[in-house]
Amino acid sequence: MAMESLSFVFADRATVPGWLGTDVQGEVIQHILDVKPDRVLLITDETVDSLHHDYFAPLFKGSEADNMGETGACSNTSGLPEVDKFVLPCGDACKSWGNLTALMEWAFRVGATKRTLVLAFGGGALMNVSGLFASMLFRGSKLIYVPTTLLAMHDVTTSLKTSICFDGRKNNIGTFYAPLKILIDVAFCRTLPRGELFSGIGELAKNAALLGGKHAEGFSQALSKDRINSEHGGSGEEFAIDNATLSMLLALGIEAKMSILVADAYERTSGMIFEYGHTVSHAIEKAYGDGVVPHGLGVTYGMLSSSYAAEKLGIMSAADREEHDQLCWLLLKRWPLPSPMPSVEKVLALAMRDSKRGICGEADDEISDVLMRRMGNHVPTTTQNLSKFPCHLVEEWLPGMGFSPEGPKQGA
Repeated sequence: MAMESLSFVFADRATVPGWLGTDVQGEVIQHILDVKPDRVLLITDETVDSLHHDYFAPLFKGSEADNMGETGACSNTSGLPEVDKFVLPCGDACKSWGNLTALMEWAFRVGATKRTLVLAFGGGALMNVSGLFASMLFRGSKLIYVPTTLLAMHDVTTSLKTSICFDGRKNNIGTFYAPLKILIDVAFCRTLPRGELFSGIGELAKNAALLGGKHAEGFSQALSKDRINSEHGGSGEEFAIDNATLSMLLALGIEAKMSILVADAYERTSGMIFEYGHTVSHAIEKAYGDGVVPHGLGVTYGMLSSSYAAEKLGIMSAADREEHDQLCWLLLKRWPLPSPMPSVEKVLALAMRDSKRGICGEADDEISDVLMRRMGNHVPTTTQNLSKFPCHLVEEWLPGMGFSPEGPKQGA
C-alpha cells in the first residue's frame, strides 16, 4: 500500500511534507533519493543500528560490510549519493555537547557540502540532536526524519524543537528547525521494547488530559481491559497493540499537536500546554539517570504531580483529579517506577533547575508547570500558559509515590 501523504503546518514558519505507511522501505528510500543529495549523513543509534542496519542498504553499492571504511563511508559509481554513517549512544546519552561536537567534526572530515542531506534514523533523542546538528551545519542543512519509535512518530516529528542536554539539565541547548521531509514507517513499532512503546503512549495520555474528547476516548479504548481481553485473551494486564489501534493512536497524536502548532510554531503560547507534566518528568528522568525512565512514562508521572498541586491549590476538584489520575494509571499500573528510587531532595533540586524556569518569575520557593482545572480544560496564563506554585507541593507529592527523603529506597 502506498504511503499516505501528510502535511505538518507550523504556522507561517514552515510547512513540512510527510508520508506515513507500513512496510514501506522502498518508498522511504525513493523519497530520500528524490532530494538528489551529493552525500547522505546517516545518523542512528546503537539499538536501531543493531535491529535495522540493513534498512538503508539499497543506498549503498553492494553490502555495507563490504564497502564501508573506518568512517562508515561507501563509495559508489552507480549514481547513488555517497553515504556516511555515524552511530550514537541510545536515548538521552546521545544528546550531549560531546556528541554534537563529534558530529560536526565527522561531517567536515568526510566532506559534507551544502548539498549534503542529514538523515536522522532513530527515536526522539536521536532526532533532537540530529536536528540541532543539521540546523548548525552550514547554518542550516537539508534534514529528513525517519522515526523508529512511537513517541518520535507522533510527538517529536510534530515539533520544530531540537536540543541537547547540558550541565545535568534537560533540553537546555537547542534551536527550532524544520526538516525537509518526515517519513514514517509504522513497521518499526513491531520491534519496540515494552518501555519504548509505553513511552509513546505516555505522551498520548498527556494529550488526552489536555484536550479531552476523542483524545481521551481513544487513549482509554486502547488501554482498556476489555479490549486487551477480547483481542489477546488473558487477564487484561498483558498488553499488545494491533496495527489498527496503532494507526488510530498515531493519527490522534499527530492531530493533537498540529491542531495547536498550526498557530504557534515555536510553542511559546498555546503550544506551551504540551509541556504539561514535564517539569517533574524531566527531574525524575535525570534523577534516575539517562535511559532508566522512558520519557513518555516520566511525563505521565509528572502529570500526577501537577494534578496533586492543582487540587491543593483549589484549582481542580477532588472528583476531577480522580478522573484525571485514573486515566494516567491505565498506563502507569503497567510500568511502576523502578527501584532503587532517587531521593525527594534530588528530584526536587532537578525540578527547580528546569529549562522553563524564569518564564513565570518564580521565587526561590516556587516551581512552574501547566495546571489543569479538569480534563480538557487547562489554566490559561499570561506567562505562556505556565503557572507558578509553591515547590513544597511537589515535595509533599514525591514521598507518596515512594521517593524517600533519606535517599535511594529499595522497593517501590
